[in-house]
Amino acid sequence: MKKINTYQSYQTLVLNGFKHEGKGALTQLAKNLLNIDDEEKKHIGGFILDWVSDKDTVTLQTSGSTGVPKQITVKKDSMVASAQRTLKFLELKPESSSLLCLSAKYIAGKMMLVRAMVGHLKLFTTPVNSNPLKSYQRKFDFAAMVPMQVDKILREDSESLDAVRHLIIGGGSVSSQVSEKLREFATNSWETYGMTETVSHIALRNIKDNDAGFQLLPGLSIDIDERNCLVVEPSDINENRLITNDIVEIISDNEFILKGRFDNIINTGGVKVVAEEIERKLCPFVRKPYAISWRRDDVLGQRVVLVCESKEPVTIDDVDQTILAKYEFPKEVICVKTIPRTETGKIQRRKLQQLIDK
Repeated sequence: MKKINTYQSYQTLVLNGFKHEGKGALTQLAKNLLNIDDEEKKHIGGFILDWVSDKDTVTLQTSGSTGVPKQITVKKDSMVASAQRTLKFLELKPESSSLLCLSAKYIAGKMMLVRAMVGHLKLFTTPVNSNPLKSYQRKFDFAAMVPMQVDKILREDSESLDAVRHLIIGGGSVSSQVSEKLREFATNSWETYGMTETVSHIALRNIKDNDAGFQLLPGLSIDIDERNCLVVEPSDINENRLITNDIVEIISDNEFILKGRFDNIINTGGVKVVAEEIERKLCPFVRKPYAISWRRDDVLGQRVVLVCESKEPVTIDDVDQTILAKYEFPKEVICVKTIPRTETGKIQRRKLQQLIDK
């Protein structure tokens, strides 16, 4: 008798008010979407075709924030397991409304489709842009966005956030300024931690609680290696032990604090500092889009620099020097037209360093 995989039990999707039930209906929906002259709709249609195919796996593309984008293969049942954890954690019930405003080209958008099928949610789509809530005058129980979208909404139409009950934010770190603003709203906002290899997030940080770390989703286990980098133990979402380059401090069996990436350590005068930690400390003082990087230095080896997106010179004279250690303080401010980022908004630090180290 042929084995029925878990994902085959979830082949009904309520999309933009219309119910598509069964493999045949989903296949037709996918074909209709693929015939529309809209790249994002084609990504949705392509994933739906993948989902109803006889293959047990899906090929995913990484964002390329730490190097060249690559393709990996994951089991559809792993995607189901991930979706079930999120649905349970956020207590999302059948017929809850959800918003897809991320590209289904990447794992974040694909998982919104999977969560809708697994959780029997009513899924609505909007053009993928910087302010997705502009398209709707209705409430949503659940939405996922990248930090750039949240920042744009807070600047242009902050009251619209109250229409979202649960908001998960991924694809990059959430600044302290954005976090502070989000606490003013009724929305339950969560910063996510995860990667394509773990089919979306494995942990969530409650933004309303300034002191909270990332809370691991139930049934998952973590450890650290000799570099203090996070290790994700095997589970139903990842068959093999996954060693990351993310430096963490483990608080308990199910909570950790994210410090930054091992790749982003700057060795300045023999002292190792983490770019992301400096960025967090500078957040209250720098109003332009910015990043911490380094340049070669004959004495220090690498000197810390602050890179800002600005046409005009930027100074950091008003920075409270007590918030940074001596070796963390930028030795130079460099202004560039654009900080290199991935399609999902993550800083491409290797490209940034090559851009400025001249």
